[in-house]
Amino acid sequence: MLVKSKDAERMKESRLYRFSLVLPLVVPAVVAPLLFVDFPLPEWLVLAVLYTTYSGVIGGIPYLALVGLLFWWARGKSNTQFRRTLSLLPIFMLPMFAVFLVLSLLGEAWLRPESALPAAEILRMLLTFVPFILGFGYLYVLLVFATVFVLRRLGVLSPSHAI
Repeated sequence: MLVKSKDAERMKESRLYRFSLVLPLVVPAVVAPLLFVDFPLPEWLVLAVLYTTYSGVIGGIPYLALVGLLFWWARGKSNTQFRRTLSLLPIFMLPMFAVFLVLSLLGEAWLRPESALPAAEILRMLLTFVPFILGFGYLYVLLVFATVFVLRRLGVLSPSHAI
């Protein structure tokens, strides 16, 4: 007869952190259908759904690249190191998004030179996205840390020493 330990029934903390990295892609995909419902929604809810959906659409590709780099870096790192990096992820998203936006605009300028934007306009566009990137990013980080806190208190998570 095999005896299961209490830790075998609990999820490892590192696994929850890895799963949490899909939130910025899954949440926009889940709320996007609300834009197509046939009954009126409050204006604040429509705006929240619209911003959330566009955050996934606009930031999805740079975020995937960032998560790929994070997984490459995270092999063998402790939960503490991963938590610290997770708390900095929205800041790391800024240069990833900037590179993606500049490459996209350069590609558009190459395909259609008449629609090329001046450098000042590109900088203004980047600066417009900064509050959204940091706001949505830290909202997800707060959600993950709150979930970890609650699940630890409930005894559902077991600590793990490496990701």
